[in-house]
Amino acid sequence: MKSSFIFLTSLSILLPIIAGLIRFRRIGKRYQPFFIVLLAGLATELVSRYLIKIKQTSNADVVNVDALLEWILIFWQFRVWGFFRTRKYISYTLLFLPCAVWIAENLILGHGDDFSPYFRFFYAFLIVMLSVNKINFMITHNNRNLLGHPDLLICIGFIIYFIYDIIYEWAYQSSLVGATDITTTIISLFGYINALTNIIFAIALLKIPAPEKFTLR
Repeated sequence: MKSSFIFLTSLSILLPIIAGLIRFRRIGKRYQPFFIVLLAGLATELVSRYLIKIKQTSNADVVNVDALLEWILIFWQFRVWGFFRTRKYISYTLLFLPCAVWIAENLILGHGDDFSPYFRFFYAFLIVMLSVNKINFMITHNNRNLLGHPDLLICIGFIIYFIYDIIYEWAYQSSLVGATDITTTIISLFGYINALTNIIFAIALLKIPAPEKFTLR
């Protein structure tokens, strides 16, 4: 029952995917990496369900690969939004440093069955920092009302999800040593946080404005 409930809450990712399909013509290059993240997330959930329920094996490898792809795509999304375009050295360093952690953790040390805890801590923290900086930039450089702006909503969703993901990873790793009421509660609430952020992402995609039409005078 518990695994079924977790799977059902994970399917809330269909909400922003459907919203993205409704606004597909408006997504364009500006939100393309984010939409690919959602599609990859859905594929991971379905494959994980198959591995756990049908094959009765671990989904760690699939989740770890998805986490790496998620980091690359989200970083790409911030690049599309203008981050580090003039500072290529910093951009490449920031992109590949978490990837190096992933390679060391999964391929060199052979901890692929551990759901890459160090990598997940690292890239979740970086995404939160990038989201905070994006919001600060929008507040200081945009004169219009930002309430309901898709970029703002996506960043808010990132902050909520990845801060909780950091807490969740701590709780999960701690529970392997010895579960407590606190770690059990944190782990059990993850599905609700996932559903909440997917609702925020769906609203963000529905808020994407139509492309401006330019006319010659």
